Amino acid sequence: MKEDDEYFKKALKFLQEGGDVEELKREVAMLSAKEASMNYKLFDVYTANRILAMRLMGYASENRFLGGSFITREIEEIVDKYLGTGGRKNER
Repeated sequence: MKEDDEYFKKALKFLQEGGDVEELKREVAMLSAKEASMNYKLFDVYTANRILAMRLMGYASENRFLGGSFITREIEEIVDKYLGTGGRKNER
């Protein structure tokens, strides 16, 4: 909310100083496009991290099957971060 007030004040100042409304609209459209692109990239990276977390769990399970330790604290934190609370429900 506070950021919205700042942007509103900047836009108002821009218009009071003789700025063009169409120019402001173009700027908003450009920023919206950049935001959409960044959101897509963020989703793509988050999805890739989820896949890696699933692979880590698979490798940890295989390691346990072969007689090693099941999961380290570091792997547990990564898996919990990207798979959430249901990501390791079958572990225990």
